[in-house]
Amino acid sequence: MHAEENRLRPFIEPTKQFIVPLFQRFYVWEKTYWDTLWTDVLDLITDEDEQRTHFLGSIVVIPAAKSSPSLPKFIVIDGQQRLATLLVLLAVLRDRARQTGDGHLADEIEQTLLVNKFKQGDEHHKLLLSQDDRVAFQHILQAKTPLPDHRLCQCHAFFDKKLDARDAPALSALFGAVADRLSVVTIILAAHDNPYLVFESLNFKGHKLTEADLIRNYLFMCVPSDRQEALYQHYWRPIQDALGDRLTEFVRHYLMRSGAFVKQSEVYVTLKNRVAVADATTALKELALFAGYYAKLLEPTQEPNRAIQAGLTRMNQLEVTTVYPFLLNVYRDYAQQTLTAAHFVDVLKVLENYLIRRFICGLATNQLNKIFPGLYAHTQAQNTGHFVRALQSTLQGKGYPTDAQFRARLPAVKLYGKGGLEKKAKFLLETLERSHPSKEQVHLDYLTIEHVMPQTLTPEWKAHLGDDAQTTHDLYLHTLGNLTLTGYNSELSNASYAVKRQKLACSHLALNAYFQQVEQWRVPDIQQRAAVLTEQVLQCWPYFGDSAAAVADGDTVTGTLPESITVFEDTVAVKTWREVMSATLERLAQAEPVKFAQLPDRFPSYIATSGQGFRSPKPLINGYFIETNLGAASIHRFCQRAVEALNLPPEAWRVKVKPATKDAP
Repeated sequence: MHAEENRLRPFIEPTKQFIVPLFQRFYVWEKTYWDTLWTDVLDLITDEDEQRTHFLGSIVVIPAAKSSPSLPKFIVIDGQQRLATLLVLLAVLRDRARQTGDGHLADEIEQTLLVNKFKQGDEHHKLLLSQDDRVAFQHILQAKTPLPDHRLCQCHAFFDKKLDARDAPALSALFGAVADRLSVVTIILAAHDNPYLVFESLNFKGHKLTEADLIRNYLFMCVPSDRQEALYQHYWRPIQDALGDRLTEFVRHYLMRSGAFVKQSEVYVTLKNRVAVADATTALKELALFAGYYAKLLEPTQEPNRAIQAGLTRMNQLEVTTVYPFLLNVYRDYAQQTLTAAHFVDVLKVLENYLIRRFICGLATNQLNKIFPGLYAHTQAQNTGHFVRALQSTLQGKGYPTDAQFRARLPAVKLYGKGGLEKKAKFLLETLERSHPSKEQVHLDYLTIEHVMPQTLTPEWKAHLGDDAQTTHDLYLHTLGNLTLTGYNSELSNASYAVKRQKLACSHLALNAYFQQVEQWRVPDIQQRAAVLTEQVLQCWPYFGDSAAAVADGDTVTGTLPESITVFEDTVAVKTWREVMSATLERLAQAEPVKFAQLPDRFPSYIATSGQGFRSPKPLINGYFIETNLGAASIHRFCQRAVEALNLPPEAWRVKVKPATKDAP
């Protein structure tokens, strides 16, 4: 290794060529960097000390294998961003010199610092950028019309505009500052040094590159240099064009398909540990193959089979990308014809069913990262000739809710709000609408969710709902029974039920035909519609598990007596539903005191800092008061909502009940 400080002119001026290899990232500098360089150059020009230089940093190169005495060639390991930017600035100065009639200065810049005057073809250029930047850069060097969308050409436009300023320095002064007063430390590696290890130490350990950059760099440094260009064009370029910014996430999911979870920050390290140098070409080919499958997961319209395309589209509506590692394996089987198109569609239906039921029942989504990477291997272990049945059997043992659990949860679950709830609610309602046979096709894309009981209670709605208007609003506003689809959301807004009913009854949607027979909209009406829709939802996503395992687990609490509650594995005996409410809230207050303080604002009809206004107030040990003049169903529903409001998983709170008897107190 040889290092020395150089001014820009002696570093570039002799006949030589610098080549940016494929394993380098593309040109990424932007206005902040260009502005800094321009300021540094102006400071040199205005400095009274004409001998002062400005240090730009280091440029690391290694002699190229195909170098010759007549044209020494160097591979740029580090420093291509500043080197390319400096040559763009010199090209701008050359072009402006020609425009102003200073042909001598223009020729000096071009023939000494931009090109190798007596060389032909690619060797004519002092700097040869990698494939994606090469065309744009050569347009600039050859004074052709720049490509407006490329960052190098935007750099050209930036410096060109600087020269239009009234106080712009003379071209000769600018050229002198750039060529003779900007200095770099040039580090020339020995031919036997490993350029990739140097590159990695300069970039990976400093976290300057993306995981995708590092992966590309590693793979191409592992293949022979004479094959890099062909492999890049045939395999990597299509991957890059198809996936763009999703490339790193693709490699992560590709690695996870073998069963192990991979963190986003460890994609490169994981791939490097799995792919030996000798296997890089094979790995590149396989990556390209699976990238084609991944592109179809992201854009289902690329899949020619309409049924699979529709299933993938629905899967994307759920926004659960954790299924992708599993689906990459399924797509591979389908492509290799070991899985039929019909079975692929069935797989997508099973996954959708599983995800919808877990979402409704509030099961933790962070568990999916543990379930899906190994799901393919677990399914294959149970596969005795029917992959779909094996998948159903496997998922049944991984938190798949029963019909009883689904019925108990769906009428009460909050389906509208932050965290993507609105999209999932619309997906559910659209599925319900499409489940009704109809000769008239209704386009659902432009419809929005309508709250029958509005999000803001007007005096008319308060009178309509009665004395418990606020309680009803708190508990039922965002639940299934109160939601529908409409194209008239803005018109309906906070209108009375009579106005909404008239509008909804005229709708072409099967969902809204229900309101023709409903004359008022109070708690029993919301509950009744929720019950009807719940049964329809169960038909859309029927239970696929072993019926013997689907034991009824208390789909209603009406007519029951509580025995105990469990909060964070702390179980306490209770005898009444009032005790359920007070014991639950006191333990939640101990576990989450800061979040608990927000409950009175969320549910003022149930909990407050004062007992005034409550019909049957009861103090908690932390000074809050709760309303206990409530039925079992209302208390059960409120406890679920309180757990949800504290951002706790549903399984954090459980209540054990028994059937009430005539002799029970």
